Parts: sequence; C-alpha cells; structure tokens
Amino acid sequence: MAGVTGSPQDEEAIGEVMARLGHAFGSLSADGVAELYTADADWTNAFGTSRTGGAQIAAYLAGLFADRHFAAGRPLGPPTAEIRFLSADVAVVKTYLEREGQQRADGSAMPVRRNFSLKALVREADGWKIASDMYMDAHDDSTLPSGA
Repeated sequence: MAGVTGSPQDEEAIGEVMARLGHAFGSLSADGVAELYTADADWTNAFGTSRTGGAQIAAYLAGLFADRHFAAGRPLGPPTAEIRFLSADVAVVKTYLEREGQQRADGSAMPVRRNFSLKALVREADGWKIASDMYMDAHDDSTLPSGA
C-alpha cells in the first residue's frame, strides 16, 4: 500500500467531512451528521455502544449531546487528524482529542478523556462518507513494564 496518495481535492473533501463531524461534537448538535455516514456505516463508541447507518448514528448522537453529563465536558483544543489513503476510493482517518469536564452517568467527574478514533471513509457518488467509525479512550499502559 506504499505510495497511495490522495489528491489535494480528496484531502480537502475528507477534511470537510471531519470538520463537520467535529463541529457537531463541539456544538452538541447532530444536525447533518447522518449525511456524513454511509447508509450501512458501522459506529462503535469507547464504551461499546454500536449503531448502524447514518440515521441511527445521528439519533444516538442527538441523545448523547442532549445528556447533561456529556454536555458538561468540552474539548481542550481542536482534534488532530491523520489521513491515510488505502486506494483512490478508500481512506482511513485517525483522530485524537482531549476532553475535560465530562461526567459519568452518576454525575461524578471523569478525568481528562484522551480519545482516539479510527474512521474508514469511502468515495460515494455524492462524495466522501464515513463507512466505519470506532472510538476508544487511551489509558495508561499497564501491559508492559515501563521502558519495555
């Protein structure tokens, strides 16, 4: 897969998809989120909740954004994102975001969340769409001794 590159137009279009998704999380509004995903997209959050298709994903996010415990948090800065093209019509985007102030369901404070996501995007007739989206929270590595 070495040597696969996307055009500047493709990078810009994928960047726009990511910016729109970032805006949804930043503004706590799921408006327009469904159209960022394919009709059969799979989505899994850091807690194992899964949804299928843009409409289900947007509906779940609307509920999440309305939840006062989630809404108590805020990003500590803009997310970072790296785009990797697998072919002319498939790309993956790896993101990282830190979020502070989010609360657990019982209202207790969470530590700063260090959240990664991996998104597979595909080119459809009407532009780039997210076909698969998985989130995970980073935790201190306790599987290997320090320095290993």
